[in-house]
Amino acid sequence: MRLRALALTCFAALAACDNTPIESESPEELGVSTAAATATRLYASVGDNELSFETLGTFEQRDGVRALVIHATANRYLADVLSFVPDDAFGDANIISERRFEIVLHDGYELNTVLSGLPLFVKVTTNTGTPRAYTARIVVAPRFFDFRGDSGIWIDEAVTPRYVIQPNNNLLYRGHASASGYIDWLSVTAPDGIPSVWGRPNYKLDWSYPTLQQAMDPHTVPLNFSAGGDNGATMQKTARLVARVTELALTDGDAYDVWPSPPCDPVVSNCYHSQPAGTTDFSQCGTYRQVLRCTY
Repeated sequence: MRLRALALTCFAALAACDNTPIESESPEELGVSTAAATATRLYASVGDNELSFETLGTFEQRDGVRALVIHATANRYLADVLSFVPDDAFGDANIISERRFEIVLHDGYELNTVLSGLPLFVKVTTNTGTPRAYTARIVVAPRFFDFRGDSGIWIDEAVTPRYVIQPNNNLLYRGHASASGYIDWLSVTAPDGIPSVWGRPNYKLDWSYPTLQQAMDPHTVPLNFSAGGDNGATMQKTARLVARVTELALTDGDAYDVWPSPPCDPVVSNCYHSQPAGTTDFSQCGTYRQVLRCTY
């Protein structure tokens, strides 16, 4: 079946930063619209139907817990929407007006699963248009943006799920930062959601899922970066960590045929199985899900 999508990105002047290429969990690249750091909305179309997602998800109280809410708009009146992952309904999809709907991912299992790299499918049925039913595939990921302060502190936009063996689970979220000049240390402070910082001079920022969620909620509160030496901090910078829709694609075909679950990559497998005995950090081999597929 053929994927037909129009990739179009809408920009707004939110912040200036370096943009790191996004790793896709699917080998299908044709027609995938990807979000730059300043994109506020992603658009895609199939037939005469167009769908757009706001890239920035926001946290709200839903069903007694915190939840990430993502908003989307169709160009046709909506009849039904359903969010799912392979073989299972997932999250809540709610029509909120004639052409608008929301995706709700509750804190915990639902949000952690999607942020760890599993694409989310959304079946959309409209009252008019051709085709009357189509499926969207979105990727939601943690991303830094709104960088303010000294340019000598560099913060990677991407926070990537990695496979690192730990006592309770093997999923770790990792970002990167560095500082120019003669810097002895870099630290991160915030009301909560503070990562573990290590690995001078190319610092790694590590979060467990609960700490990552705290860093993103609320998305209006930035993390504070400081760098300096024995005489104290010489540079300061802030950045906000948010959950963002980073990829969008549409198809009127069978979603499972268009976007099949990828198998273990032989390159990733060779990397994973060639590590010395006792290795716990497999981030050099790929993303969390890429490595996870090769552990069985």
